[in-house]
Amino acid sequence: MRLIPELRFGAAEGELVPSVSRSRLPSLTGLRFVAAFVVFLTHLDISWMLMPVAMAAVSFFFVLSGFVLTWSARESEPYQAFWRHRFWKIFPNHAVTWVTMMGLLAATGISAEPGRVPPGPTPAGPALANLFLVHTWLPAPTLMFSVNPVSWTLAAEAAFYLLFPLILPLVMRVRPERLLVAAGIAVAAIWLVPTLSFVLHGPAVLPGEFDLPLVRLWFADYLPLSRLPEFVLGMLLARMVRRGVMPRIGVVLPGIALLTAVAVAGKFLPIPFWFAAATIGPVALMIVGAASMDLRGARSLWATRSPVFLGQLSFAFYLIHYQVITLFEHVFGDWPRGTLGTLGVGVLLCGVSVFLAWLLYRFVEQPLMQRFSHRSPAGPRA
Repeated sequence: MRLIPELRFGAAEGELVPSVSRSRLPSLTGLRFVAAFVVFLTHLDISWMLMPVAMAAVSFFFVLSGFVLTWSARESEPYQAFWRHRFWKIFPNHAVTWVTMMGLLAATGISAEPGRVPPGPTPAGPALANLFLVHTWLPAPTLMFSVNPVSWTLAAEAAFYLLFPLILPLVMRVRPERLLVAAGIAVAAIWLVPTLSFVLHGPAVLPGEFDLPLVRLWFADYLPLSRLPEFVLGMLLARMVRRGVMPRIGVVLPGIALLTAVAVAGKFLPIPFWFAAATIGPVALMIVGAASMDLRGARSLWATRSPVFLGQLSFAFYLIHYQVITLFEHVFGDWPRGTLGTLGVGVLLCGVSVFLAWLLYRFVEQPLMQRFSHRSPAGPRA
């Protein structure tokens, strides 16, 4: 079976011709590291105020994933080739960091599950569920926070990849004049998710510290199907840009809008709306703005060599940073912050995480992709 059996990406449909529609978009690659770095800063516990920004960064990843996969989709690519490519893109890095995190938890006796008493190694069932990226489908803390806690986003991405060959033909059938309406429906669905979450009640995630009901957190944030509208929005945005929707807004104005939305949400909206709904507009504008800069040939800081290089490492950096921070804090405690300062500790741990991410990228991700994915590079890397 084929990804897009009968549709074409050429001018007859009013889309940009294939040579343009599959152009690389380096600014989006560069921005990936910014999003991953925000998550890193949040796990350093510098300030709780960074938490809503990190939530927006995760939403950015989900929307960007839908955008990039649609942008680089190939005519008549077999389903199996697409799934094979995505497997070799994400699973080897995940498997390596799963093994190293399991070793860390076993060696230190700490638990990845917040507030778990007594601490201890992850049970075999949740550990295997995490390995196979099915650990976020039930509202159980031993599953949701198992092994490498940041891997919950991979569980969502794995679901998106499985569904993509089914969703893409539907997205491609949306009439050009109705793309904006379809995007509006996707945004409405993103807002509907946290609204529906308020019918769910139960024990808090961490009583006295984080009083949001666990089941509400799961539904609004962790459940893969709840994050699917963000992915679909990214797919629709890719079609809109392919049709020539290229606003000259860059990424600075959307960035300011994003920070404003975070501030407003933090003051006026309940936590479930922070995960995606409150910031989805600026996130979408940032992705479209960055893509339009590259397509117009405009100068972009994010398309320069260093940001793009770091963007290529961003996936590995995202997966490895949490255990670097965890191990450092377990071994050294709080005294390095008193000696080096929070900034010094952050620079040190970021440097270590970037180096380890490069090792993963250079010796795991890239060789296995080249050996087994059987797909030449096209479009922005995702």
